[in-house]
Parts: sequence; structure tokens; C-alpha cells
Amino acid sequence: MKRPTRIGSIVAGDPTLSAIIRRAREFQALEELVRSWLPPALAPHVGVANLRDDTLVLTVKSAVWATRLRYECPAILDAARRCEATRSVKDVKIRMLVDGNAV
Repeated sequence: MKRPTRIGSIVAGDPTLSAIIRRAREFQALEELVRSWLPPALAPHVGVANLRDDTLVLTVKSAVWATRLRYECPAILDAARRCEATRSVKDVKIRMLVDGNAV
């Protein structure tokens, strides 16, 4: 009987899948970093949608969290400028998730 192929060997053999996994890990690390800059009550409600050029795009699931996050934008920008990985960030955009999609 043939043994199942391990997912790691499939991913390792496909450069496209490897790039997707690497990018997902980078976003996960960025999300953890951004959450560390936020108050503990707000952090679990914030996700990172994108980091492109000089804009950090964050997501929340409701208008309440979006409002609270807007108040934190100056502190987020200050923290981003002190961190090597996010030093180029000059703007923070907030998107609300509706049915799992950013609006």
C-alpha cells in the first residue's frame, strides 16, 4: 500500500506554493508585531490585510473596533517607524470585514 505524501514535500516541490506559505508566515509575524503595539483589549480584534508601499492596511470586524483603532493610528505610526520591518510605513488604512471580506 502506498503511503500518503506529506504536505511539506508537496509544498517544498512547488515554488508557487512555497512563496504563498512564506508570504503567509510574513503576514502572521507582521500581525503579531502590530498587535503588540495595541492595547490588550483591542489587539485580538485587529488583523493585517496588507503592507504595500508605505501603507499598512488593517482589518476589524465591526465599526466599534474601527473607531477604537483610529484613535491608535498615531501610536501605530510611531511604533512602525521604530521597527526595521515597517520603517517605511507612512499611512494606516482601516478596513472593516463584512462576511470575511474587507470593505
